[in-house]
Amino acid sequence: MRLRELLLATFLVLFFLLLFTPRRLSSLASSASRPALAAARDHSRLAAALESGGSRPRRVESCPASYVDHMPCEDPRRSSQLSREMNYYRERHCPPPEETPLCLVPPPDGYKVPVRWPESLNKIWHSNMPYNKIADRKGHQGWMKIEGPHFIFPGGGTMFPDGAGHYLEKLKKYVPLTGGVLRTALDMGCGVASFGGALLAEGILTMSFAPRDSHKAQIQFALERGIPAFVAMLGTRRLPFPSFSFDLVHCSRCLIPFTAYNASYFIEVDRLLRPGGYLVISGPPVQWAKQEKEWANLQAVARALCYEVIAVDQNTAVWRKPTGDSCLPNQNELGIKLCDESDDSSVAWYFKLKNCVSRTSSVKGDYAVGSIPKWPDRLNRIPVRAGLLEGGTDIFEDDTRSWTRRVDYYKKSLNLKLGTTSVRNVMDMNAFFGGFAAALSSDPVWVMNVVPADKSSTLSAIYDRGLTGVYHDWCEPFSTYPRTYDFIHVDGIAMLIERQGSKRRGCSLVDLMVEMDRILRPEGTVLIRDSPEVIDKVNHIAHAVRWTTVIHEKDSGSPKTQKILVATKTIWKLSSESH
Repeated sequence: MRLRELLLATFLVLFFLLLFTPRRLSSLASSASRPALAAARDHSRLAAALESGGSRPRRVESCPASYVDHMPCEDPRRSSQLSREMNYYRERHCPPPEETPLCLVPPPDGYKVPVRWPESLNKIWHSNMPYNKIADRKGHQGWMKIEGPHFIFPGGGTMFPDGAGHYLEKLKKYVPLTGGVLRTALDMGCGVASFGGALLAEGILTMSFAPRDSHKAQIQFALERGIPAFVAMLGTRRLPFPSFSFDLVHCSRCLIPFTAYNASYFIEVDRLLRPGGYLVISGPPVQWAKQEKEWANLQAVARALCYEVIAVDQNTAVWRKPTGDSCLPNQNELGIKLCDESDDSSVAWYFKLKNCVSRTSSVKGDYAVGSIPKWPDRLNRIPVRAGLLEGGTDIFEDDTRSWTRRVDYYKKSLNLKLGTTSVRNVMDMNAFFGGFAAALSSDPVWVMNVVPADKSSTLSAIYDRGLTGVYHDWCEPFSTYPRTYDFIHVDGIAMLIERQGSKRRGCSLVDLMVEMDRILRPEGTVLIRDSPEVIDKVNHIAHAVRWTTVIHEKDSGSPKTQKILVATKTIWKLSSESH
């Protein structure tokens, strides 16, 4: 009897599932799409209303509390659906603006104005990033620990638990870390960037990067400390830097499979490393137990690319890149070849990795480590690669003079906090030759020089003068956590959203300013230079994102058709209903 009842019940369940599931699934799909459609309509409607500059005041609402560390292009919910081949799913994947709610990312409960530089190098407020995972897992290696209301950073790392200082003393035996020979460095898989932080004392500016992964917020910790960093992953595409940018490339247990995929990742490192530059790999597979094959392969690839072995000190290997291309064609054991003469090795925005080696001879002139002027002399020397632009030499000199004058005006007439401990992390959203950053070189700041991906490629010249930065398309969110910059500078905001001569549509000024608000710290400053018409529109939108603003006349010597808007991001909290 029980068996018959069980069979009957099973039959009825299957019958109802077959009868109603298609409708139910259709209903679920419809209901799931409604919020997205509503968000798209609301997004477009609000953006259009704010752009129009109507008299009726509108305000961009706050995002839910769950958005506190939102990075639209590194969203795990989106990434988890993508292919894992070559870490594709951990690279940038941006939703279109209309699929993103137009809202302001809130600060966490208990957020405080960050600890000021240089004290922030060693401690930050726990309440600003209350994530204990790294401290719990890596505290014994000296990464970080909780101490009262602060996170403390002893300066350690997996390969240097006694602190980056001791590690640097070992490297100094093989790499010229003092005296200005090296200036720009890249730290791959950087953790909380203690290596880059320690190099600052040597006058070396390190761009540290790591993906958004299981070690939550490691890049956020680095930026809160005041160390240059951004979110990135070595996967299927080139990193967003021009060729031959870095004097030193470093990996400390970064676990990048350099020889996999036909040595694509080693070849990408070679593209980024300046001729005569140094490559340091600490940890696996360098003389690592049970990784003999990987270590042999790594040495074989370095040999094929003609790298000189400087030292193998326990689990740390140091190589030096050759200054020319001449030896590579004779090294065919791995089938690695030079790229065609026509290859532009500095194209790097959503550009797939290549299996050919970038030609150092593609850049005319002497720009190898040891030949390029030492730091700080190289800052204002005309870079070899400035000459890639027609009239580039004259433009560079004029740009340098103009920004020296403008920054002096900023400090003396606009009552800005530049030059004080209130400003450490600075972004120049339209950097050109990096003149703004160069004019700040004596201040206790570092500047992320952003060169729009569709503009003239001047980023290589920025690196030649000893500064740092990335390519970016400002119609997409930037690869950083919220609340990571103290000061954002924009010369010509309107041009960042134009798409002249392109089939791609332009994007919204509202979207761009909401993104600027996301990455700006509370009490941070935005300075925008543009035409009076654009400044009026920006001012209207600024009030909608809760900034306080002051409009100034331009400095003498600048175009008559410019005005300057200075905005401050206010500190606000979510209402209790939003949690």
